[in-house]
Amino acid sequence: MSPLDDKYWNLAQAAAWVEYRSKDLVEKFEDPSRSAYIAISMYPSASDYMTKMGDLSELQKALLEGSITAWGRSQISNSKLEEIPSIEWADLKLEPPDATRRHPTEGWIKPWTDIRLESAAIKKRWRSEFETTGRSRFNWKRIREIHDEIKSQNPLYSQNELIIEIRAEYGDRFNKAPPCRSSCQSHMKNWS
Repeated sequence: MSPLDDKYWNLAQAAAWVEYRSKDLVEKFEDPSRSAYIAISMYPSASDYMTKMGDLSELQKALLEGSITAWGRSQISNSKLEEIPSIEWADLKLEPPDATRRHPTEGWIKPWTDIRLESAAIKKRWRSEFETTGRSRFNWKRIREIHDEIKSQNPLYSQNELIIEIRAEYGDRFNKAPPCRSSCQSHMKNWS
């Protein structure tokens, strides 16, 4: 069975999924180290995983809100796995595979070890690229690339001019009808 199908993921696997939606990274971080996680964006060999689709802050927010639950071993009791209260995430810093907190006298500490999250909950909240593009009539990732190209070549274009150019370029590249103006506007609201 693939680690992608495991019931629980460690914090590095969950973070890799949220940030990159990569099956390969989920498998790679089955036994993670902090340096291995940091290396994702530092080395050319990691270029397959460089397309970020999310941010660790999204995972932090979900943990704090309680919409995603994590379990770990408390450093105080170091006993069995227990649910980490959502309020704990307010001052924990995600540093996959760990979550650290600044202690007044001891510096950075790891109040929880062996952190686990339910993989199904992570995959449900942060869908894979295949799932999101597979259901859409248009490949919005490609349309975003067209948008970015046109915007970089013509930085003074208004949103209306950008939409006209995007729709024309999409039609030329893919030889099919482009998305309507309102769909473009709706998606562009989330693009910088």
